[in-house]
Amino acid sequence: MDRSAQPTGGPINRDSIGAEVYATVFAFIESPHERGVFWAGSDDGLIHLSRDGGLTWQNVTPPELPEWTLISCIEPSPFDAATVYVAATRYKLDDYHPYLYKTTDYGATWQRIDAGIPAHDFTRVIRADPARRGLLFAGTETGLYLSFDDGASWMRFMLNLPVAPVHEILIKDSDLIVGTHGRSIWILDDITPLRAMTADILDAPVHLFAPRTSERILPGIDWSGNNPGKEYLSSTGGAFINEKQPDGAIKRRYLDVGQNPPRGVIITYYLKETPAEAITLSFFDARGELVRRFRSKPPESADSEEKKDDKEPKIPAKAGWNRFVWDMRHAPAPRIEGKDPPAGMVIEGPFVAPGAFCVTLKAGDAETAQEFVIVQDPQSTATQEDLEAQHDLAMRIHQTLSTVVQTINRMRDLRAQLDGWAKRAETLPDGAPVAAHAKALRERVLEIEKHLLVPDLRPGWADNLNHGVRLLEKLMSLAEVVQLGDYRPTDAAEAAFQDLATRIAFQTAHFEALIESDLPALNAAIAGAGFGAIMLPVPST
Repeated sequence: MDRSAQPTGGPINRDSIGAEVYATVFAFIESPHERGVFWAGSDDGLIHLSRDGGLTWQNVTPPELPEWTLISCIEPSPFDAATVYVAATRYKLDDYHPYLYKTTDYGATWQRIDAGIPAHDFTRVIRADPARRGLLFAGTETGLYLSFDDGASWMRFMLNLPVAPVHEILIKDSDLIVGTHGRSIWILDDITPLRAMTADILDAPVHLFAPRTSERILPGIDWSGNNPGKEYLSSTGGAFINEKQPDGAIKRRYLDVGQNPPRGVIITYYLKETPAEAITLSFFDARGELVRRFRSKPPESADSEEKKDDKEPKIPAKAGWNRFVWDMRHAPAPRIEGKDPPAGMVIEGPFVAPGAFCVTLKAGDAETAQEFVIVQDPQSTATQEDLEAQHDLAMRIHQTLSTVVQTINRMRDLRAQLDGWAKRAETLPDGAPVAAHAKALRERVLEIEKHLLVPDLRPGWADNLNHGVRLLEKLMSLAEVVQLGDYRPTDAAEAAFQDLATRIAFQTAHFEALIESDLPALNAAIAGAGFGAIMLPVPST
């Protein structure tokens, strides 16, 4: 460096801690494009370039850069060897202006590129996106800024990042990592929409961004649940609180550990205006078969039938940017009807196998689609054939679970009607035979249901432990075991499924035979007494 440094401190004792000692190389990089090209920036306002491995240095400081400016960051362009970006500060000299510069000719000329950043928000770091040319991020004393035009203009880009000094920015694959002073590390998952952003997108009524490649990471063993309040029982470690979101989904807010990336496929879409009707996201596999469909929350003006099914997570549908994370699962099984604990169970659908997929967004008359890929856990040694076999068994189990739930719901509907007829017939003249017949049939139906599921349990563990598990819960446990990790299903898992499926089919056939033989006789007795008839819901297909 060509500038000498004077000792600092008072006339008696000089400073010895080093913080006020200038002429220090504060920023240093090696060119990723050319061997032996180094850039160095000092805390007394100088930038030097070496193109011979450090043997000689050339002062390439921007002529208009005020003296004693601290060069805090030098960022090479990922696309051009002659281009670098510089962030500098002068707040120690009571100058809080941002200082960002760019050169495209190895420092021969420089361009000031901090337009749009307020005059009081001094800059600490600048980073260039390695995937999209001209996409820049800058960290200042109060937060984060974004530029789509190589620094010609900047916009504030905070999202849920609190106001905090941003000292470092890193881009890992397609995630943006922000290091703050006092607010920990913040990560923006998936910046692929920023890389695809154009002015035309903001003018379009609807735009669906292409999802990035997503890894299928199975949850493994996790005994935690979605109970309200604070929970400690989790395989991830740390306490968390389950919070219900406006869309109905349950989200965990961790209290003493970091938040992992979203476990699923991140879907980002842009709506120029808030739609008047519900929108849909549909996921299809490589064969074009529907895997799962989600809808947004119906508008307030929608009728009650449209609002009736509110169990599934709802996708956001607000004007501007929207994001939804698909958990890579098929749709859950139907809910068990009733007011006992089993009615609160959610039987999740299986995870899809890795492969090619397509997502379609439909908003009003507009419909757009994007293809994406799901890949297996990079640590897995399973083959695609193994995971396809796993998915096949998981789907057969899930289809059987859905059939069991539908059968249980038909049983409960029939039992409710039989209860009603028994009570009604007891109050009518000559109704005693009908009442007795209805009660007897109800008990026979109840006995079959008890093989599939213990009905009318009280909340808590005690009743479950005292009564044990039945066929439905055994099959649910098998479903969890089959997709516990990335491996081909064992012969024992297949044998267990065949055994449970056979026993379930026997109970289902018993129930159907009961309907065919005993229900017509009861309906005949009811009709003979001049009453109506019992109507059993038809099984859904």
